[in-house]
Amino acid sequence: MKTILTALLLAAIAIPAAQADTPAEIRSKAFKKMLLTSFEPMGMAVRERAPYNKTQFEQQAEALKTLAAEPFKHFPAGSISDKSRAKPEIWSQPAKFQADRDAFLKSVDELAATAKSGDLAAIKKSYGQVAQSCKTCHDAFRGPEK
Repeated sequence: MKTILTALLLAAIAIPAAQADTPAEIRSKAFKKMLLTSFEPMGMAVRERAPYNKTQFEQQAEALKTLAAEPFKHFPAGSISDKSRAKPEIWSQPAKFQADRDAFLKSVDELAATAKSGDLAAIKKSYGQVAQSCKTCHDAFRGPEK
């Protein structure tokens, strides 16, 4: 009976561990959360597809600033899976990856600061810099969809 109980207990512990998200899945979810909750709603206002609301835009910019670093915590060495779009260059060119990450985070900080001004022309420029920093990193370190 003890053996069966021990086996059941070990199985109960192992099941959640086996279902845990991989680093690739965690970072994908973090990037999606960042896009859906802040970056894309701001983009709608910047592209004049939604009304610009200064207070709301500031809140979204601050949310982006809060979320921006999270995905980068989930790139441990070799964390490429069959679902991952990460290229091996992330780990073979760590200085460039770090520089691109830092440029992205700096552009996010600048967007949050610019959002407080209410100057829509300056905001559009800052938003474009964030988008460009995303593209720069994706071009170098993100592979095609699988």
